[in-house]
Parts: sequence; structure tokens; C-alpha cells
Amino acid sequence: MITKKAEYAIIILAELASHPQGEILTSKKIAQNRSIPVNLVVQLLALLKDAGWITGTRGPTGGIKLNIDPSTINLREVIENIDGKIGITRCLFSDTPCQDKTHCSLRAIWVKAQQKMLSVLEDVSIKNLSEIDPSEINRIKD
Repeated sequence: MITKKAEYAIIILAELASHPQGEILTSKKIAQNRSIPVNLVVQLLALLKDAGWITGTRGPTGGIKLNIDPSTINLREVIENIDGKIGITRCLFSDTPCQDKTHCSLRAIWVKAQQKMLSVLEDVSIKNLSEIDPSEINRIKD
């Protein structure tokens, strides 16, 4: 399951990407703009900085800005950075698969669904997301 923290991390990156390149935003401004608790924004910014996606400067004129082109960051990368490996079911990642693995027709469905889900997440970049009006969600390619 994708956590709320991962969703917020994506939202934070999309907020930064929606501003002109190099523009600095404060964590408080990001929190206000996207209705995220400021303490959670600060916590997630540390993880995003560790990933190399953002740069932060302290002080009265400090803030946060994107460190790289947002078209190079896809949703899967952000989710896995925050939550770890994405899986629709634990059977796909278990070191000791169930005894029925070779005869389980359901596992084949999970594999196919997993591949499609990851493909969708890989196809949408932070830049794409920052340019999509929520009322135009169908613009995301199939």
C-alpha cells in the first residue's frame, strides 16, 4: 500500500515543480499551498534532499528548490524512496513463497497487475503531474 507520506512527498515535489525553475519556497509556504502539516513537510523535505531531488538553504532568505529537472523523477521513484519497494501483494516479494506458487493461477494475475501498476507510475513524472489540472486527469497517458 502506498502511504500518505509518499503521497505528500509527490505533492511537495509537484508544488516545487509548478513554480519557475530555481524559485525558492519555504516549508511553511508549501504546507499552506498544499494543506499539509508543516512538521510533515519538514520531515519529508529531509528525505527528498537525501534523494538529491531538492536543495535547501537556511536563514531568513532560505528555502527549498528543486535540484534536478522534474521530468527526470517519476512517481515510482518517489514512492519507493519513501515507502520502499511497491507491491500489490506480499506473495510477489516473499523469500519463501507459499507452497502453491507453481500451481497458483492467482499469482499470475498479481504479476500482471503489478507490472501494469509499476508501468503507470513510471510513465508519470513530477513535471507531468505539476502541469495537470485535477479536472483534466484524463490527460495522463494510458
